[in-house]
Amino acid sequence: MIDTHVHVEFQRKPNAESSATGHTYGLGLQMLASAGATTVIDLGGSMETLRMAIEARGSGINVGGLGYLKPGETVPEGRINYAQIEKVVNTAMDAGSIGVKLWGGYYPFTPEETSNFIRAANEMTAYVAFHLGTTETGSRLDGLREIPSLLGANGRVHIAHINAYCRGSILPVEEEIIESLQILTDLRSQIVSEVHLARPNFTLGKCDPDGNVLADVCQNCLSLKGYATTADGLRSALMDGYASTVEATSAGLILVSGKRGVELFNEGNTDVQMSFPVNNSTSAFQLTVAKNSQDEFIIDAVGSDAGILPRNVNIEQCMQLVKFGGLDPLELVMKLSLNPAKMIGLENKGRLSEGKDGDLTIIDPIHGRAVYGVVAGRLVMIDGRVVGNGGKILTTQRGVAAVEETGIPYQVIDLTKAMMYAGR
Repeated sequence: MIDTHVHVEFQRKPNAESSATGHTYGLGLQMLASAGATTVIDLGGSMETLRMAIEARGSGINVGGLGYLKPGETVPEGRINYAQIEKVVNTAMDAGSIGVKLWGGYYPFTPEETSNFIRAANEMTAYVAFHLGTTETGSRLDGLREIPSLLGANGRVHIAHINAYCRGSILPVEEEIIESLQILTDLRSQIVSEVHLARPNFTLGKCDPDGNVLADVCQNCLSLKGYATTADGLRSALMDGYASTVEATSAGLILVSGKRGVELFNEGNTDVQMSFPVNNSTSAFQLTVAKNSQDEFIIDAVGSDAGILPRNVNIEQCMQLVKFGGLDPLELVMKLSLNPAKMIGLENKGRLSEGKDGDLTIIDPIHGRAVYGVVAGRLVMIDGRVVGNGGKILTTQRGVAAVEETGIPYQVIDLTKAMMYAGR
């Protein structure tokens, strides 16, 4: 299984700790291997935290990373010009990342800046992914409506978790699905995309000094059920069981609500991961199986948006679709392996044939879950128990020097062969 949208670590500065989760370096890699993943893309992290994760608790899987774009950390604060944007993307590539990730739902840029980030990445043939939203639109259907103007005639981008923009925030869910699929169809030659199938989402609870929730995504989740978009609103949602935060256990991270959830929220001074049961099952199903008039999937892949977040359910949920008749077994392989490999330009992965990489995920068809994971011919997982260690970093030729310094094995990939540049 190849997952083009995971989070190996919580987004934070290297060496930063969270009072709610403690030391978690490498835990995401363990959780991914346990779920059957063999190759993943860390969609918006840093090469330093990726290195620390592999060294701490590597699980033997292949990992590529996109540098996250956050003002004050990886991007200058205030308005930024094209030369500054080019420098940011260059820095990420030279560090070993295969590209960059725009976090529009959390750290939105102006439409012009957003378009320029995509343009700069495209000019460097860097991978670029986008959690939708700018200073003019949100992480909703309006963010998707903005995409044509951001891309223009030539822009190329990976749009993350399409289902996250179909929660009924602007139109009824069914109408949002129809409009989203039409936008994606109209832009088919310029975008690649994925959808995730978990009911819970994940967002950030951080509030400003006045107690107002900062993240657009978190605000949307609270507003959907009539809660105030404040720290007290989050506490009420936690007590009611509508919101959850995360707590580290010996088995991984778990969702916690109620009194304990409020305690963790307060201990973290609001700067904690939050989860809400807002992902609509109707949109997840329809978006996953939707095809165009040529009988091609409109949305390329299923991506978990998980990893360290406890919702690594790609295989389980896709197997439910197989049992229901929404996907046939070969279409499951397309969604979880072949198309994700093409998205990244991994020509030696995604299929079983002579001369290809020996990466396998074996699924129990009765119970609908992964029971073996094999990477380069070596077992990394047996019945959910991780037996692999270390890992391999996916990088570009530009990142070789930086990755070599880590001492971690690596593989150079050619992004001219990635789907957003090479086509389907």
